[in-house]
Amino acid sequence: MATAYTPHPCSTTGLYRCEGSGCNVCDQPGCDFNPYRLGNTSYYGPGLTVDTSRTITVVTQFITTDGTDNGALKEIRRLYVQNGVVIQNSKVNIYGMPTYDSITEDFCIAQKTAFRDTNVFTQKGGLTQMGKAFDNGMVLVMSVWDDYAANMLWLDSVYPPDKPASNPGVTRGPCLPTSGVPADVEVLQPDASVTFSNIKFGDIGSTYTGSSSSSTTSGANSSSSSKTTAKVTTTSSAISGGQTHYGQCGGVR
Repeated sequence: MATAYTPHPCSTTGLYRCEGSGCNVCDQPGCDFNPYRLGNTSYYGPGLTVDTSRTITVVTQFITTDGTDNGALKEIRRLYVQNGVVIQNSKVNIYGMPTYDSITEDFCIAQKTAFRDTNVFTQKGGLTQMGKAFDNGMVLVMSVWDDYAANMLWLDSVYPPDKPASNPGVTRGPCLPTSGVPADVEVLQPDASVTFSNIKFGDIGSTYTGSSSSSTTSGANSSSSSKTTAKVTTTSSAISGGQTHYGQCGGVR
């Protein structure tokens, strides 16, 4: 029903033990790229540009300042592949914002300004700090989960729920504000599942194949193919129980 990719930098690096207010070292909201929230409501979902009723290959690209694995992180890109066709990321369609199609420092500043959100992302070090965390090494974790704190409204509904849905950035997806309650999700979809397969990691452009889509605008310029940095590709099955979970509100991030 909605999708987002979101870096959450922390002002600390490595292991950090804390209690209470001393744990406020990470950017909890993050800097999210959610096509629906950013004005493209027909991009991601059943039968849409990225059709969630079918198998999806998800590609995330981490671009550095000098095009090497050792450079500072400057941009995070997203694209999809379905039926051999590469689908470029959605472009921003919000009044007052440029038509960004990836996460950069400028995008995050513009988004936080347009949505009147506190820019904790920059306060915690932004993409530079995320890159330092990558240098320390990370573990790829995939899961299916529900949200006891906010019913995942932050992903696919009106959030914060006490704000008018018409305010910029408040409506993040088509789900009702009453949706996503874990007690309901777990009863209605007790056997929901998702399949992650064909996981790959490598240089830009090396982990997927496909022809360019003519129905979407490109989110990556030609120079990106020469840049050597990390990328993760995952393919999720939408054929079995996983499709039900993708097709509901409040189910999976």
